[in-house]
Amino acid sequence: MASIVTAFTRIYMANPDQKTILIEQMSKDIIGICKKFQDDSGSSNSEVKTLLREIANLWKTEEKNNFGFR
Repeated sequence: MASIVTAFTRIYMANPDQKTILIEQMSKDIIGICKKFQDDSGSSNSEVKTLLREIANLWKTEEKNNFGFR
């Protein structure tokens, strides 16, 4: 799941509307992935939210390590 999110962080669009559309689609995709994970694993809503927070924290750490001061 993290690779999907990472792929969209470097999008530079000339048209802001196109970027908004891609972000909205990405959000729908992530929600779908999370729902499928929840159904397959039997995880609770709070467990899925915790997993997403942990992924976000890892992502922030990775960006900080790769790009210096952020």
